[in-house]
Amino acid sequence: MTGGATLRRRVALWMSGFALVVLTAASVAIYLGGRYVLHVTLDETLLALARTEVASAIDRPDGQVHVHDEGWVPISLPDSDGYEKYALIADTSHQILARTSNIADGPPLQTEARRESQALRGKASFGFVWRGDERLRAVYYPLRATAGHPLVAVIAVPTRPMQEALAFLLAVLGTALVLGGIGAAWGASRLAARLTRPLEAIAAAAREIGEATPGARIPDTSPDAELRTLTGVLNATLARLQAALETERRLIADASHELRTPLTNLRGTVEVALRRPRAAVDYQRTLEDCRTEIERLCRLVEELLALSRADAGQLPLSAAPCDLAAVARAALRAAAPRAAEAGVELALDTARDAVVSGDADRLRSLVDNLLDNALRYAPRGSAVSVAVRRADGHATVSVRDRGPGLDAEQQAHVFDRFYRVDPARQRHSGGAGLGLAIAKAVAELHGGELTVASAPGEGATFCLRLPALG
Repeated sequence: MTGGATLRRRVALWMSGFALVVLTAASVAIYLGGRYVLHVTLDETLLALARTEVASAIDRPDGQVHVHDEGWVPISLPDSDGYEKYALIADTSHQILARTSNIADGPPLQTEARRESQALRGKASFGFVWRGDERLRAVYYPLRATAGHPLVAVIAVPTRPMQEALAFLLAVLGTALVLGGIGAAWGASRLAARLTRPLEAIAAAAREIGEATPGARIPDTSPDAELRTLTGVLNATLARLQAALETERRLIADASHELRTPLTNLRGTVEVALRRPRAAVDYQRTLEDCRTEIERLCRLVEELLALSRADAGQLPLSAAPCDLAAVARAALRAAAPRAAEAGVELALDTARDAVVSGDADRLRSLVDNLLDNALRYAPRGSAVSVAVRRADGHATVSVRDRGPGLDAEQQAHVFDRFYRVDPARQRHSGGAGLGLAIAKAVAELHGGELTVASAPGEGATFCLRLPALG
């Protein structure tokens, strides 16, 4: 495990943080809900006390206003035996007509004049009163004397028991939040470890795969569909890398083999020429042989460079309307002397409007390579046919020879670089085996395709298919 921010650590932190946020939100909601319920319960109790008090305040035979002395009032609150009730009745001049005895035993009640005025006007309201430094919850309730004069009844109880209940609730929720946070962190750490363990197994298996074991693959380490998909993608990538490495190694080996022959010929020719003095004509013949080998080297290097640029998508193309029939005619004129020397007849069959968007020089090189390949295998006295057609929005150029043909395995590799049909890897013409690979790359860069159709003993037909214009 390397240092720094790991996925396991981030997952654990995010999950712990999320759980802590949820627990905090739930605790806040519980606390606010509990406080609301306590306030509502207290106000309902006060209202019930006020109605009872007002209903019996003027029930004496003499009509005198009075209040009931009750030391404690039962309230449905956690861990509370009840509230001590304070009550008084005052008239419009704020003169107290009746009060409970507990008011006379200590500091007087300091009421809210505004709420008293509202009650004298017939409107009940909840508010507060103060008794020294203690604040009490109160209800200001209107009533009328026997003579019809408006009075106000103030019923109050201390808020201290409710505050103590809220403090207890807050302590319980805080403790639960701390314990829940610790539990969430532990659970998140365990869950993050379980989630990331398959990823660590995949990483470990990938690290074990090296040059010594290029065919090894990452085993399935999890039943989860996402991780199985990831394993499949990685294995597919490894397979492509293995194929690319094998292709690169084969390319290097084949390129080295192809370069070694002309270089060996050059060195041998020069060494023989330097062993003893020779006539000028001998030196001229030696230089001509060297030039032939140098030209062969140049062609090989240029072909390798073209393939390298095509692989990187950097092979330059000058796209313009191009008539494939004109390209085919030019290619056949250039190949005519070689065909005549080999005793092979060239035939051209063209159709009109076989125009595509492409690089005329690159397409000419492609057709040249197809003709070169056909002339290598066409037996003397046979014919190589070139046909240009247009159908279904595409233009095609097909080159057919009457050579030995290709079996299925040979067709599968015929466009591979440095591939040669004959096992001995030698051709009387000395080709490097790159022409068809370059032709296929050029076709694909033009958005087309190059295919082969053949059977042993029946020759081969290579067909270029490109999107047509118009």
